[in-house]
Formats: sequence, structure tokens, C-alpha cells
Amino acid sequence: MGRVRAFGYLVATVKDIEAWKVFAADVHGMQIVEHTEDRLKLRLDERAWRIDLHRGEVEHIDAVGWEVRGPEDIEALEKALIDHGYSTRRASAEEAAYRQVTDYLAFTDPDGHGIEVYYGQHRESTPFVSPTGARFVTEGMGIGHVMFAVSESAPFRELYMDILGLGLSDYIDIGPDPGTFLHCNPRHHSVAFAHRPGFGPRLGHLMVQVDNLDTVGRAYDRILEGAAPLGATLGKHTNDEMISYYVKTPSGWEMEYGYGGLEIDEDTWVPGRWNAAHFWGHQRVG
Repeated sequence: MGRVRAFGYLVATVKDIEAWKVFAADVHGMQIVEHTEDRLKLRLDERAWRIDLHRGEVEHIDAVGWEVRGPEDIEALEKALIDHGYSTRRASAEEAAYRQVTDYLAFTDPDGHGIEVYYGQHRESTPFVSPTGARFVTEGMGIGHVMFAVSESAPFRELYMDILGLGLSDYIDIGPDPGTFLHCNPRHHSVAFAHRPGFGPRLGHLMVQVDNLDTVGRAYDRILEGAAPLGATLGKHTNDEMISYYVKTPSGWEMEYGYGGLEIDEDTWVPGRWNAAHFWGHQRVG
């Protein structure tokens, strides 16, 4: 049975490309690959790109990309998705070339967000160069994680665990519905979700991790100086031990920018259940 190995990219429609350029590159150190009035494409590592933003009138998450090892995994996951009632579509050669991958399979999650399962993402021969000196933690673990506020948790557990093959990391009691945190590599979690009445369904946040606490601190200073609206103060999470802050993106959803996330051994990890999301900090702002 095929399974996904990493959260590899994010594609979104956004209203303000210029604001995103400042937010992503100038404030948080992502490298610009392409910048026009209609598109912003960003690198975080040796891959050709990790975040692709297109200008439009309606903010939308077009694709969350999940990496697999090869065509056999795509075929196995396509069958599993169809068996569970999902409608799927294989990319044309032109679409795959546009994404700079060898092939991908597209479908939508139970709340209508685009999902793409892909393999063979292009790598660059030139090194990643951050405008702020940031170095992102991605090797073997993808670009970070996504957290969704969902209309109902059960269908998402079925999708991510039973079909896509992610494992349970833990739960956090953060409301009437516990947050579910799932892994597919040593990163403690690559996706998380919870039903939050009055909040969603929507992308809650994207997390990216850097390799130095000072990088987080310097970016945090830029936020405090007014570079972008702070969402939550610097703090430390319980389950993945990440030291991070939350900042509001130009699209309204948030980005978590962190250091020191827990890495696990998938073969020996025992899931737990936390009664709080934070050891300290992460006080909500606004």
C-alpha cells in the first residue's frame, strides 16, 4: 500500500502579491524564484519551489502537495481514494511540467481544499539563498505542517490515516473536539486538524521551521516593529516542543515560524494526549 512521505508544497490564490512578497521574503527569509504582478513563487531549500501564490479575487487554498516515492504509490493511493468515494484526476504532462514534478494526482478534501499527491519534484543546481540568512529545516521532512479547522474530524482522520497512511502523533484537548496531529516522517506532525465551531472550515496556519533560534528572534523583532500583524506571542508547544510565534499572513490565515521541533522515530513512537497546547507563551493577540 502506498503512503505519503512529506508535506511538500502549498499552492494558493491570494489577493495581494506585493504584500506577500514583503511578508515571505523580506520578513521571513524565503527566496523569490518568480515575482510578477500575478504570481509569487518561493524557495525554501534545494527544491525548485515550495510555495506558489497566484493573484485572484477570492483567497483559496488550491493545493496542498503530498510527496510519495514513485508512480506505484500514486497508483495505489488513487485506487484507495476511489474505493473510499473520492473523485480523482491525473495531471496531464503539461500540468505536471507547470508544477515542476514528474506526475501528480489531484482531488479535494472533505472541505473542498485541493490536494495533490506527487513524486519527482525538480531540484535546483544553484544553492538556496535567503535574503535574511534563514535556513529552513526540510531535509527528509518536507516544508513543515498545515493545521486545518475542519467541519468534521472523522472524515479527515479517514482520509489522512486510512487512505494516505499518516500515523497518529497525539491529540490535544483544545476545545470540544480534540486536535488530531499526524506524522509521515520524523517531523512530529505534518498535518493537524480539529473541529472549531465558528472558525472554519479553513486553513488555520502553515508552519515553517528554521535551524536557529536567533533567526526566529530576529524575524519576531521585525514583526514587533510592524512588518506584519502578530497572531500569537513567542511560546513553546507541548506536543512538538516547537518554540515559535504566529503571524497573520496577507491572506488572513496564519503562519507559524519556529525552531526546535521534535523529531520522532515512527517505529517506536507511542501517541499521547495533551491537556494544553503550550508550555508557555503563544498568547493570542487581537
